[in-house]
Amino acid sequence: MRKLAFFATTCVLVACIPELGPRESFVGRTMVLAVRAEPPESKPGEPVTYEALVASPEGTIVAPRTQWAFCATPKLLTENGAVSPSCLADGVVALGDASANVQAVTPSDACLLFGPETRSADLRPRDPDTTGGFYLPIRVTLAAEDGEARVAFGFERLSCNLANAPADVVREFAARYVANGNPSIASLAAEVGGSPVALDAIPSGASVTLRLSWQPEDAESYVLFDPANQSVVSGRESLRASWFTSAGSFDDDRTGRRRDEPETFTTNTWHAPGNATVTHLWVILRDERGGTSFASYDLVTR
Repeated sequence: MRKLAFFATTCVLVACIPELGPRESFVGRTMVLAVRAEPPESKPGEPVTYEALVASPEGTIVAPRTQWAFCATPKLLTENGAVSPSCLADGVVALGDASANVQAVTPSDACLLFGPETRSADLRPRDPDTTGGFYLPIRVTLAAEDGEARVAFGFERLSCNLANAPADVVREFAARYVANGNPSIASLAAEVGGSPVALDAIPSGASVTLRLSWQPEDAESYVLFDPANQSVVSGRESLRASWFTSAGSFDDDRTGRRRDEPETFTTNTWHAPGNATVTHLWVILRDERGGTSFASYDLVTR
């Protein structure tokens, strides 16, 4: 039987000394860094393409051996975490073996299981996130070269009917709401000491300022239902970048922009290795409503 290595770990900091291991941003073995859905928001019955970003110290794995499944078990009232523990076992609907991507139709009961409706008092409806969203978990299992099966989850935002809202609010929401789209990565630029530098000509051992840019429309405006005031209100997405590298280190594992920040870029400092080498870098850009984009780069130190 293959060993299972899970990406999500729960730590209770009670009279314990935490282990100091590799940074979250360091890619020291083959792993799933992200799952992107296109479109990132769907109604039950609509087709979606899911793509996994699989990285290794040698670079991006183009054709990884993966198995895909929809989580089919909602959380019980006593359960915490992003998914039910059953979704790590047999509480799933298999989508079959695939490479880096798979196509599937959003299940007809997705809003019932993971949205604001339930069939049983023992089941907890998923609370909406701060953007009013509900999400369907998608499990991807990676067969790694070391014999371990590594499990990761992506989340498809669900377009569900409003629950417990007045009829006029339901009509207003339906007329104004626009489904989420994935953000886009426009460019990655590098500077050393305030001067631009090419990604394939970085001085060894340098502290490099990396600037990730996106389009202004990627920080989308949207509407959501405010149950406290029983009204439709407006919001604007924040954007978050997660950084990963096969060598060197970042000042921050994650950077980004808040909802009230109009800038269309984020920066991070990468401390380059002290020798001439090729370093693999991955950046994942996520919006606040579950949209995802990612890109990979080769940084050459000389």
